[in-house]
Amino acid sequence: MFRTLFTRPTFSRCLKQTPKLQTRGLRTTMRRPNQYKRFSDQGSGGAPSNRLLNWRQWDPPKKFGALMIVGGGIYYVAHLEQVPETGRWRFMNTSMQREAQIGKMMNSQMKQDFHDRILPPNHPLSRHVRKVTSRILLHSNLGHIKGESPSPNVIERLFSGVWTPEDDYAVNARDTYGSDKEWDVIVVNDKRIINAAAVPGLITVFTGILPVCRDEQGLAAVLSHEIGHVVARHSAERMSSQTVTFALLFVLHFFGLDYFFTNAFQTIFFQLPNSRAQELEADLIGLRLMARACYDPKAAPEMFERMSKLGDRKIDFFDTHPSSERRIKKLEEALPEAYTILARNPQCETMREQLERFREVSIKDDASLEFS
Repeated sequence: MFRTLFTRPTFSRCLKQTPKLQTRGLRTTMRRPNQYKRFSDQGSGGAPSNRLLNWRQWDPPKKFGALMIVGGGIYYVAHLEQVPETGRWRFMNTSMQREAQIGKMMNSQMKQDFHDRILPPNHPLSRHVRKVTSRILLHSNLGHIKGESPSPNVIERLFSGVWTPEDDYAVNARDTYGSDKEWDVIVVNDKRIINAAAVPGLITVFTGILPVCRDEQGLAAVLSHEIGHVVARHSAERMSSQTVTFALLFVLHFFGLDYFFTNAFQTIFFQLPNSRAQELEADLIGLRLMARACYDPKAAPEMFERMSKLGDRKIDFFDTHPSSERRIKKLEEALPEAYTILARNPQCETMREQLERFREVSIKDDASLEFS
């Protein structure tokens, strides 16, 4: 059998098992109550708002970036001007003298690029284009074709009460257009290119666009539109926009955005909308120019109607030109004003009477030849 033995705990073991008591010192001061603290009241641990507002604490790159943004904004606002025809505000820091120099450079470049395809001035197509161009320029006091004599005094007497570019634009725009301005007209024999262009002092027409124009009225619509770009100084505006583009790319890159995003941003939200606005402005100005030259304004929307059948896109958000449907609508809305200009032009009535008499004489001559 087994015996269970019980032993009594000794005094030393009891002392070891007794828990130790901790003592705290007595406070000599009263405990402070909890208080609400603002971030700005904290030390160096957190004062983000004050650091953002205090430019002295900024890093040198941030100071430089802020200085560039403020200075660029002041420069941008100081060079804003309003387009008289549409009221659109635009940035313009290109002088008229510089624009005229660019026109001369483009003239030399175009002749160098297409020298073997440029038709001579006495070619029937060149003579046709030059005749329409001369009529538009002289009737709006915009200058004359090189080699032809200007007649600004006659035009001013005939159209003293009618719209002129000087009424809506700068009077001193003689480096871009004016009665003393000489224009060069070249016709490029390339049926594959359906296009026409104009810069100060130069008008270029590709033969590929002539079938779309169909007749003299349609050609007048195209040429008036291109000359309208010059009157509104759109080429100078595009050169000026390059300054804004570079500044915008710098700012976006400063904030850490990559090149693809910055390039897409300035293209979609700046370059394309401005290009479409310029095209619509040139349509409106061109409509007035051809009306002053005694051409039927209705030929402009008809020409763009024919252009739409060449596969023009209907969605113009990602295109530099507005859709033909939109341009036709805008032109049709402006037709009453154009016909008012046409009716106020005393020479247009004279030209219509001469044309009718010419047609009557032609019909009589044809009839006499048939019975002779």
